[in-house]
Amino acid sequence: MGSTLSLPATATTTTAADAEPRVTPASAQTTTTTTTTATAKPPPSPPDDSRDDALARQRATEASAPLDQQLTPPPSPPPTAYAFPANKLKRRLTQPGKTPLVLVACGSFSPITKLHVQMFELATRHIPRTEFEIVGNYLSPCSDAYNKSSLVPAHHRLQMCELAVENLATTAIQVDDWEATRLDPSTGRPLYSRTADVLRHFDSEINNVLGGIESVDGTSRVRARIMLLIGADLALTMSNPKVWAPADIDVLLGYYGAFIVERPHQCAIRDAIAPLSKYKDNIWVVDSFDNDISSTKVRAQIQNREQSMDIPGAVFKYIKLHRLYLD
Repeated sequence: MGSTLSLPATATTTTAADAEPRVTPASAQTTTTTTTTATAKPPPSPPDDSRDDALARQRATEASAPLDQQLTPPPSPPPTAYAFPANKLKRRLTQPGKTPLVLVACGSFSPITKLHVQMFELATRHIPRTEFEIVGNYLSPCSDAYNKSSLVPAHHRLQMCELAVENLATTAIQVDDWEATRLDPSTGRPLYSRTADVLRHFDSEINNVLGGIESVDGTSRVRARIMLLIGADLALTMSNPKVWAPADIDVLLGYYGAFIVERPHQCAIRDAIAPLSKYKDNIWVVDSFDNDISSTKVRAQIQNREQSMDIPGAVFKYIKLHRLYLD
């Protein structure tokens, strides 16, 4: 493990009966493409209904504030306040011949665990074996429209994510609140975002709005590859059309791609990726370690009034302060 997959050529047959209207990418990005900003090819466009959505923000207080203030989210600013977080995004490649890579982890993060953070660290250690150079790492919490019973409000999950990544020594991770705070302009209610649209959002912000990543010598710009960072237990569900629309999987794995972190305690990696063999050229497996860390386990520990060692200390303090997950 730990390299580009080489799987049997057999692919599972899926039907479009359960899929949403298909959005076909213009072409699969499987090689480095260097262009100037003016001629960069735009990514596939998301559905029209995502363009006019009002956006709201929930942000953490400044790191220099006292701890009790850090743990209390400020009031939400007006919806127009959204800005893509790019302060930790590397704007220029440092390794010749490499393709810039942005890893995006989507999920509930209710709450975020140490393993969510360690997945980025594991991917960072794996990347030198590939043709990529990581220029950005992002967490994208889902919105309250996901309607999962264990989901605490988005502003709490965003704040916990910020606390989990603010003082990391080796890996720069940012939290993007676009997905979590999208609102229906007609009702003001949270909007659910398909994961394919979340990756399109990152593609557009980084490659269209920001113009991509500069080459090593600064003479041209390179389109960054946007990819999912997921655990093997999630990958195991991707071949199930009752869970994922096949058209969306075509976009997620066929057009963008994924780095899949082994979860030996949850499932065998071969079981997770074998049904996805048609996308094998766009999947990379990241070696991991045996562990049973999960948000479900953490919530159970908190409900039992136990100390959880599987979440960052600042996150545990935040949960206690706001009495989350006690019901």
